[in-house]
Amino acid sequence: MTAAAILLAASAAAAQQPVAVPLDSDHWTLLGDSLRFGSFLGRPSLYLGKGLAMARGVELRDGTIEFDMATTGKMRFLAPVFRARSTDAFEMVMFRPGASGTVESVQYQAGLNGGGTWELFHGPDANAAADLPRDRWIRVRVELAGVTAKVYLDDAPTPVLTVPRLALGYGGGAIGFWTGSFGNGAYFSNLRYTVDLRGHAAPPPPPDFAPGTITSWELSDACDASAVRPGVLPDAGALRWDSVRAEPWKLHEGKSLGLVLINRYRRSPDVGPPASVDSVMGGRVPGSRVVYARTYVDAERDEYRRLHFGYSDGVVVFANGQPLFFGANPFGLRELGGVMETTGEAVYLPLRKGRNEIVLAVTEYFGGWGVWARLDPPSRAIPAGR
Repeated sequence: MTAAAILLAASAAAAQQPVAVPLDSDHWTLLGDSLRFGSFLGRPSLYLGKGLAMARGVELRDGTIEFDMATTGKMRFLAPVFRARSTDAFEMVMFRPGASGTVESVQYQAGLNGGGTWELFHGPDANAAADLPRDRWIRVRVELAGVTAKVYLDDAPTPVLTVPRLALGYGGGAIGFWTGSFGNGAYFSNLRYTVDLRGHAAPPPPPDFAPGTITSWELSDACDASAVRPGVLPDAGALRWDSVRAEPWKLHEGKSLGLVLINRYRRSPDVGPPASVDSVMGGRVPGSRVVYARTYVDAERDEYRRLHFGYSDGVVVFANGQPLFFGANPFGLRELGGVMETTGEAVYLPLRKGRNEIVLAVTEYFGGWGVWARLDPPSRAIPAGR
């Protein structure tokens, strides 16, 4: 082996040794409330009351993050943060001690444009059940390789959760911790990271889109929900429109549905759950926002065609300017996951021969802003107007 090869091998080996991040103010940046350093359950610890605490000077793409976490009786949400490109773009795996033992106890989500996406990333590739006892240290290990993340708890040899396709794709970023707005903070200790320099093959391509999936959309500006009339489209010329493509998401009959992840393009209001059903139905949720998702359907003749769709948190469906459907799916109103699942809702579109404008006005409160739609093939059995 040449001297250069020996040096390269030694450098690679050194780079792959675990690196400890000291728990002191010189090595951490607080983006939130109540960061302090001390001792908890007999160990040096970092306490985070709410928000983000980021390790200074750490950049990780592939590798392993290891740490201990502990909560008291009032803590509800805590998470490691990784591949953080900014405070508006990061990956995380959220733990819910209050849901210990259920499939809601561990969940992947991405933080995008000021809001979480846990209402969208929900199901077998995002959720897992685990026991999360309080008032004791729990060991956590997150392995990052390409666009995949695996999460291990304590000394378990198999991951409690495998995320096959991270929302931010392949790239590096900072690491740290997050705690939610509800509860009494959480404690973290023994943070170490290991850099993996081996490189990883490109992920396999996602399955083809399900037949009829609408992948080409235009998104409007985000509008104050209280300033728009729910059953009336605003003047399209007064809005700025951006062309976007739906991305592969959940599977329907072995094929991908196409999700328009609005959080990726528009800043989330993150106003929290509505106070009541009445406030949702009346459009009276202060701070909520609406985006208009527009697409076009070409029909060979006048006919009805069924549109399947899902949304979070509210929607009005328009065909050629006419409102056809109103629905609401905020947290607490319907089953978690609700109509963002692959079955979704459905409405028959009265299409005219030629080009038809279809618009879905999608309202967001918090937890994930998105929409998907799939159109049935033409049916000559149900001509429009007959």
